[in-house]
Amino acid sequence: MQKFSFDDFRQQGSEIDALKKQIIEHRLVHAVLITGQPGAGKRSLAGLIATSLMCSSEGDIPCGECDGCRLALAGEHPDITVIEKDNPISPDVQKGRATIPVEDIREMIRLCSRYAYGGGNRVVMIPDAENMTPQAQNSLLKILEEPPRNTFFLMTTSHPEQILTTVRSRCRNIKLIPWDENYIKTILVSSGVEQGIAEKTARVSGGSIGNAIRLSSDDTYWKLKDEIVKAFFENRKRSEVLNISTTWKDRKGLSDQLFDILEDTVRQFLKYRLFRDRKDYPEEYSKEWQRFAETAPLERFALLTDSITSARKQNASNVNFQAIIEQLLLTFIGECELWAE
Repeated sequence: MQKFSFDDFRQQGSEIDALKKQIIEHRLVHAVLITGQPGAGKRSLAGLIATSLMCSSEGDIPCGECDGCRLALAGEHPDITVIEKDNPISPDVQKGRATIPVEDIREMIRLCSRYAYGGGNRVVMIPDAENMTPQAQNSLLKILEEPPRNTFFLMTTSHPEQILTTVRSRCRNIKLIPWDENYIKTILVSSGVEQGIAEKTARVSGGSIGNAIRLSSDDTYWKLKDEIVKAFFENRKRSEVLNISTTWKDRKGLSDQLFDILEDTVRQFLKYRLFRDRKDYPEEYSKEWQRFAETAPLERFALLTDSITSARKQNASNVNFQAIIEQLLLTFIGECELWAE
């Protein structure tokens, strides 16, 4: 595990301070479910909690120096059990499964019936808990209802709706909110990313530190973004729609990135329209889109956003992808025409 402190999560609000205080005072609830978008830091926070529960320091926690911290940070603490879909803990489960089967949960329950090796706390971590089968979740529910003494369950998910209501109701729920762009930029710069790239990446990260770190070194993403901007925001010729859509007809695998980039761009325009922050001004876009960002009624932003949402739904329903692209292109061209002088 990477070393983090609770200060690293201070922007998530007062609940983080309360969480640390409860660990120090031995009042932490036995089950915690951490939710939030991908890259929000869910697993990092779970690891921080786990390390703190293993820390033997009388001072600040986690100290990072005691045996408990060192073993936890190295991923070698015998009292921390991690259950993942591709890393089974049961000898009866083969690697490579796409789910967490009930056998792994049963094996975890058997392990929890033993005394902790260190004589203190025991932690069970289940990253991406939505990967548990319904049978596995029902088996987990039994131990959540009657947890062994000094045993803590730390689960993370970006899809809480896929966790059984009965399981969620027995957990303390912590929802991580999107991170501030300036904070993400600071993190990137401190890790060696050039200032200009950090600013550009933070803007399109969607408030996800993990996403920002990935995008900052992803040349393929930036080339794709340039292509999408040219097609949807620079092209004003309806006669080019068929040519552009043809280049996309066999690239359905990039559909999520396409929709994300379009949404991020419209969101940037909207942020400038609402808050007039100069860093959001679309100076690299045409005069038409600059006027759109400066003066368009809010319903025009909603129209573009709704068109992207509709395209996602149609794509999920296996509507012809080229036809989806053509409709989107016509929508954006039509909007651009409204703001031409």
